[in-house]
Amino acid sequence: MDITRNILQAYLDGKLSEEESLQVQLFLADHMEDPMVQELLESQFDSDRSEADVSAMRALISTRRKLGMDNDRRPFYWLAAAVVALLLAIPASLSIGYKMHKDPAPVAWHELTVPISDTREVLLPDGTLLKLNAGSRVTWPDSFDGEKREVFLDGEVLASVARDPERPFIIHTGEVDVRVHGTTFDLKSYRDATMLEVVLLEGSVSLRLPSGEGRREVRLTPGDIVQFDHRSGAVSMNKVVPENFKTFADNGSFSFINTPLEDIASDLSRSFGTPIVVADSKVASQRFLAFFTNGEDLDQILRLLARNGNLRVVRSDGRVYLYGKK
Repeated sequence: MDITRNILQAYLDGKLSEEESLQVQLFLADHMEDPMVQELLESQFDSDRSEADVSAMRALISTRRKLGMDNDRRPFYWLAAAVVALLLAIPASLSIGYKMHKDPAPVAWHELTVPISDTREVLLPDGTLLKLNAGSRVTWPDSFDGEKREVFLDGEVLASVARDPERPFIIHTGEVDVRVHGTTFDLKSYRDATMLEVVLLEGSVSLRLPSGEGRREVRLTPGDIVQFDHRSGAVSMNKVVPENFKTFADNGSFSFINTPLEDIASDLSRSFGTPIVVADSKVASQRFLAFFTNGEDLDQILRLLARNGNLRVVRSDGRVYLYGKK
């Protein structure tokens, strides 16, 4: 269906079928900068409300692109629910709804990028505390006014989520959503990593993962560690003792549980600020079970990995190269 001005106006007036409306939603999510779209949206609502909502939509779409989600074609889940619905859900009733809420405060979005070899903490408006590992990026609104509390993550976070039974807390990270209700957990989900990993320390968490049939949900109980392989789609679950499990927030600890060498190299590179290259493709997917909880430096960690993985470590020009033994 060609999206013309008349089609857009018909959508805003609630005159399209469900299938036609969904096509328009997808078009809007990808063409928010189109002058025709801007003009129609801004003329649909009073100027104050229009400016606030268009700003919020732009921020959400910008966040998707920064987190590598712009190619994630899940039109009925994230796009329709979290972006397009801000302005366009139930089009016929919008003008009435907005007249009842004059002069709302615009939603401001904040973004923090953690430098390499560093960590940061962010206290969210609801009292949730996020501890972010090196190289992480998080985006959040200045207030949680809707039915859900949503943030966007690329990286690793140790989250202590404020309890609010009426409003679930959701972390969007790439193609996976993490939904929590007052809990403490560690989530590792870097864009360049093979594995996504969640360790639940207390409370309740559920993951919405992509699958061949659309989406599937995995629920965790305290002590569960779930790993999702982005390449194969495989999901594995193991157990840890929450009281004994150490995260990056505990003296810079590292816990590698069935973790591919290529992901370990990326983690160590971010934390120590030293480029580490797995130069031998035959060992890139080799998996390790290793814990470093006593403040070990990079050389100590590499020596142990090399011994246990039959690896060869070569330093050259400020970089570390990992090879299989000849």
